[in-house]
Amino acid sequence: MNINATLLAQAVVMIVFVAICWRYVYPPILSVMKEREKKISDGLEAAKKADDSLEEAKLTFEKELDQAKSEAAEILDKANTRASKIVSDASVKAEAEAEKILASAATTIENETNKAKEELRQQMSEIIIDTTQKILKSEISEEKHEEILKKAAEEL
Repeated sequence: MNINATLLAQAVVMIVFVAICWRYVYPPILSVMKEREKKISDGLEAAKKADDSLEEAKLTFEKELDQAKSEAAEILDKANTRASKIVSDASVKAEAEAEKILASAATTIENETNKAKEELRQQMSEIIIDTTQKILKSEISEEKHEEILKKAAEEL
């Protein structure tokens, strides 16, 4: 054999081998590689969408959190206002009740004072009447008169 024939045979075998590989081996490898490339690009796209969704969810969460905080603050303000009003109303009612009690006590004291004065008037008039009767029954002398007044003062 000659080097040219060997070289030519090897070239032909090599061309046949490359053609077989080009026809039967490379297409499946290329399709697997394209499929894998597509999966990777789909994965990257899905990750980007997930990041966008996550960012959107964070923004939505922050908005809802701010809204909840403002609603809570509003509810607290309303509750504080309501509590202040209740305390104010209770204070007004208590003051009115205290004024009623004071007025009632003043009326009671005045009635008791008038009653005591009336009793004193009745007692005084009885004493005066008794003293006058005693004076009129006995002689009217200054000594007797002084003695009756002293006696009446002692009885008081």
